[in-house]
Amino acid sequence: MKKILTLVLVITLCSAIIRGRDAQLNGYAPGGAGKYIEVYSQPDPITGQPVLIDRIQIPDNENFSSSIDCNNICWLRLRYGVYEFILVVEKGGSYQLKLPGYIARTKAEKLNPFFEYELTHINVAGNDNINNRIKYIDSLFFNYTNRITRSIYLGEPLGGKDSLLKSFARIEELITGDYSARYYEYRYCLLKMISEKQTVPGSDDLALINRTFLPHMPAYTDLVSQVFNGYLRRLANDSQTSSLRVCINSGGPYHEIVRLIQEQEIIRDTSLLEFVMLSNLYNEYYMGGFRKEGVEKIFEWMSANAMNKYNRQLAGIITEKITRLKPGNIPPGFRLMNPDGKIYTLDSLRGKFTILAFGTMELPETKYELDILNNWTGEYKDRLAVVVILLEDDFKSSLERLGNDNYDFIFLDGSESTGLVQDYEIKYSPVFYFLNKDLRLIRSPAVLPSENLWGSVVLQLRDGLMDNIRD
Repeated sequence: MKKILTLVLVITLCSAIIRGRDAQLNGYAPGGAGKYIEVYSQPDPITGQPVLIDRIQIPDNENFSSSIDCNNICWLRLRYGVYEFILVVEKGGSYQLKLPGYIARTKAEKLNPFFEYELTHINVAGNDNINNRIKYIDSLFFNYTNRITRSIYLGEPLGGKDSLLKSFARIEELITGDYSARYYEYRYCLLKMISEKQTVPGSDDLALINRTFLPHMPAYTDLVSQVFNGYLRRLANDSQTSSLRVCINSGGPYHEIVRLIQEQEIIRDTSLLEFVMLSNLYNEYYMGGFRKEGVEKIFEWMSANAMNKYNRQLAGIITEKITRLKPGNIPPGFRLMNPDGKIYTLDSLRGKFTILAFGTMELPETKYELDILNNWTGEYKDRLAVVVILLEDDFKSSLERLGNDNYDFIFLDGSESTGLVQDYEIKYSPVFYFLNKDLRLIRSPAVLPSENLWGSVVLQLRDGLMDNIRD
């Protein structure tokens, strides 16, 4: 969608605290009756996963209301149809929202894990508002950054680079409020580094980064990511700090890792140091820079023992994410209905080996793969269950198109479980998982039936049968 519709927000800030620490959201959503506004936290800066805070159902009169717990300043994401709006709220603030006309996501968009919402900052009535100030700072920052990086990428000189920096510096005089001023400082620091192609920050920049740990502020975390991207790998490759690699690969000791990093006298704030460790090790976990088992131990230790509460929680999120679908673990649970209205949970499948499939009749590959599966699974139905979760909105229509009477499978309605695609990290459809009798993952994900899933499954069934005989 090329045309960006504007969200008009009329906001009244109250001096009194509303319901303790709550920020009050009230508004009008034309065409949205019966639909939902999903209120998320700002996606965390490492895994990028937001947390659902509230799900506001829009009543028939299309006027909605909700209270959001906010201890100080909170960054929110409001998902509404195809839109996602950035809203910064303050403790005790009252916000009157007027949303654009509701446009629903299509079936294809809902099933597409790479779907991108129409993301925009909120427009706010009145100049002296934190949302307006941040939007103004970011509009210039991204404009100038794109122009500078484009010239660098194309190898073309940018004659007005100094003018861009001076122009951005002048807006500092227009910024009011401590939070907005800090936001501007971090954006200016990053813009300056990009324009000067700095890989190592100056002493003033480091002092700025170490001054206050603000992991909820995107301008701060963007700057930290730029400065410390690949930092642990560089230290581990340095002959003078090569013992860092040994410590990380072995999963600790944690305090020795911290000591080696602190000796560089670059990161002085302990909370920042923990955050840089989490960010670096998360990236290296997928890039293969360090031994995965060692990194997992460090994440697990930090989830219980990191000094900063935010970092403890973030380490827990990372640990859950990287181990959620790891072979040997039990996958995320669900509670779904079959065509007869019977409820199935993950625990309902205990006692048999299970092939768990996610698919959609929007893509012909699902039926093609299920037909292959159906050719041989009946031979093992006493020990093997096949569970197919269909992700379309219309479960009945999907079954009719599939012709489910031809299959001896358990079909479940996945249309109302909005978290399935995220929980099972479904990047394509269909996708298959193979679980043992105790519901632990054996193949995650498994190969497709057309890629000889039969071989993997039958080998496990035979081993399980021999175990039963020995018992």
